[in-house]
Amino acid sequence: MKAWLRLFRVVNLPTVPGDVLVGAAAVLCTAPSLKMGLAPVWWTAASSVFLYMFGLAQNDVFGAKTDKDRPIPEGLISIRAVRSACAICLFLAWIVTWFPFRAHPGCFWLFSVYIVMTILVSVYNATKISLLMGLCRGLNVVYGGVAVAVSCARGRAGIGDVGEISLLLLGAIFCIWTLYIWAVTIYSKGEEDDPAKKRRVGLLVGGIVYLQLTALIVLTLRDPRVMPLMVAGAVLLVLLRLFKKVFPEVSAS
Repeated sequence: MKAWLRLFRVVNLPTVPGDVLVGAAAVLCTAPSLKMGLAPVWWTAASSVFLYMFGLAQNDVFGAKTDKDRPIPEGLISIRAVRSACAICLFLAWIVTWFPFRAHPGCFWLFSVYIVMTILVSVYNATKISLLMGLCRGLNVVYGGVAVAVSCARGRAGIGDVGEISLLLLGAIFCIWTLYIWAVTIYSKGEEDDPAKKRRVGLLVGGIVYLQLTALIVLTLRDPRVMPLMVAGAVLLVLLRLFKKVFPEVSAS
């Protein structure tokens, strides 16, 4: 079990759904005509976690011969089992996206983001191009925004009453997230041989939860309707701190 927790870098998982929450809140608070339940946001957040787990498992498959301190080269988990885990995570990411959105007229847009993120994750794992990792996390924010827009779609091919302000705000957050994770990914190179640097990288990765919560607080001040998303962001921060305490031997990077 510990080997699987290490494979999925479980202490990092609370950093993922917050991206979706921020994207959803950005669209909701700048499009007051949108009225919806928050269930689609929770489903999309779950999908993003499964996609992230897929990427982590696939990363270890690609690095099986070079990353000596990981569960596969240590002989704790077989590469065949990890490949199976990749397929399961990808399927779960798809099913929790398809199930709540299958009847929405604009679901094409949401599935487009899902497919692009899956491709970017796979290409990053194969090439280790740092920018692609940043784009994955930036698109995770867009994933949440599109989920809200799709849920409120009125026209057959529309994505809801999303205006220019919503798109600009979503684009700005996308850029900030992309640049932050891009920079962290560049900095992380060589961490395998430097335990101190590896710890710093873990702190930087976890730092995105504070960025998410700050954004959610600001957006809640603009529109109290997104208060549940801010509360969820605070819960994710608590989970991050809890996981770091409960799993001290599980690396975050």
